[in-house]
Amino acid sequence: MYPQDPRPEHLGWVETALRVANPDLPHLRITAQSHFGPYKHIAFVAIHGLSDDRVLRQRLRTEADNLLRELGYTVELEHGRDVYDVAPSRPASAHDEIRMLRCLRAACGAPRA
Repeated sequence: MYPQDPRPEHLGWVETALRVANPDLPHLRITAQSHFGPYKHIAFVAIHGLSDDRVLRQRLRTEADNLLRELGYTVELEHGRDVYDVAPSRPASAHDEIRMLRCLRAACGAPRA
C-alpha cells in the first residue's frame, strides 16, 4: 500500500488550474472516479458546476485529462471494473491556491499562465 494517495492533491492542482483559467465559471468543480488498483490510474474525470453546455464540459474534461497525464496518470475507463469517487483537496486560501499552481507547474515541467 502507498503511504499517502496523491490523487486528491493532484486533482486539487488540476481543479485550481482550471478555475484560474476560467474565472467566468465560479462554480466549476471536478471529481474523479478511480478503479481499485494502481494509484496512478484515473478512470474518469467529472466536471461539475456548469450549465448544460456539453461542448464546454468536454473541453474542460479534456484539459483535466491532459494535465493528469502530464502528472504521470493513466486516464482510462476500464469497462466492467468497480470504481470509487476521489474528491480533490481544495485550496484553503489564496496563498494555498498559488502554492498549488506552482506545484502543478513544477510537476509538469512547463510554465503555465
